[in-house]
Amino acid sequence: MNRIKIGPLATATCTPKAPALDFSKNTFTSTSEPTLFVPMHYESSYSYPLIVWMHSDGDDRNQLARIMPELSMRNYVGVGPQAAVGNESRGFSWEQTPASIDHSIQAVCDAVDHARMTLNINSERIFLAGYGAGGTMAYRVGMEIPEVVSGIVSLNGPMPSQLTPLRDWMRCRELPLFWGHCRKSIEFGEQKLCDQLKLLHIAGFSVTLRQYPNGDELPTQMLDDLDGWIMGMIKSSIV
Repeated sequence: MNRIKIGPLATATCTPKAPALDFSKNTFTSTSEPTLFVPMHYESSYSYPLIVWMHSDGDDRNQLARIMPELSMRNYVGVGPQAAVGNESRGFSWEQTPASIDHSIQAVCDAVDHARMTLNINSERIFLAGYGAGGTMAYRVGMEIPEVVSGIVSLNGPMPSQLTPLRDWMRCRELPLFWGHCRKSIEFGEQKLCDQLKLLHIAGFSVTLRQYPNGDELPTQMLDDLDGWIMGMIKSSIV
């Protein structure tokens, strides 16, 4: 099965990596713009769905440039915010701390605003997605701001387990969820998946689960299935 390969892509506007941030006072001073992916043959008269991509730990916002062409070259605008913790040499990480969560929520909101100001975005078709720890943070942020996003996607990333991520579940349980899971994953075992899936069902969430015979890597089939899931929701809403 194919895996995502690293390579430069002309369709993404990649920005320089941000410097490490000072957490001594739980403040964030990064002013770097998120990475923006413009679909092939962009039509300014069409309102595009937006994919907000949360990179995996040890990477940065420019991971978007490798992910979006594998997802679709035409269907979506993509934007990539960056985690607060880390530096250029070792990459950046989404930590599940109050300060990092606050930064992540703001980074997603800023990324959405940046995409809206730059390109024609359909505000009712904004999907928050991520891989690994990025998927975990996508769950966290999406459930904090359900009025902003139209769906949450976690690719081989468990739900956050600390700081009561479902404390406002009545407000966000209408959000559709796509969960891709790799059966041989060391970071995210099947027992944890089953336990968390049961919790989401009890809370009344609608979850689409897909599993793949892989370890801790991102198979291209997972992105193909994600593309089909999003386009299926778009077509059903039009009907």
